[in-house]
Amino acid sequence: MKKLNLGPLEKLVMECVWENDTQTVREVHTCIGGKRKVAYTTIMTLMVRLVDKGYLKRKPKGKHHIYSAKLSKSQSIKQNISQFIANLRDNYGEEAVSAFTDELSESLAQNEKRN
Repeated sequence: MKKLNLGPLEKLVMECVWENDTQTVREVHTCIGGKRKVAYTTIMTLMVRLVDKGYLKRKPKGKHHIYSAKLSKSQSIKQNISQFIANLRDNYGEEAVSAFTDELSESLAQNEKRN
């Protein structure tokens, strides 16, 4: 994937696609319609951008395109975390990754104590 971050509306689009495997722009627009008021053309533009970012793939079907996720939600999350850690290492060195790992371990230990 080219870009790590998804905006709030992009996340809603991806949730709709992940929930339903394949979607047209109209179907995603309907899916999001209950959660947020947004124009059809906005959804269309976002879906094209998500193709460019590597989150979605599309194939023509008649007058429309059918969109599907390139990766499952779980795979996408794992890839984004890997990219985040690589960026952390590249920008701040191994010490930053070590500090991140220590913080994560501490957080997990605290969660275990609560449960």
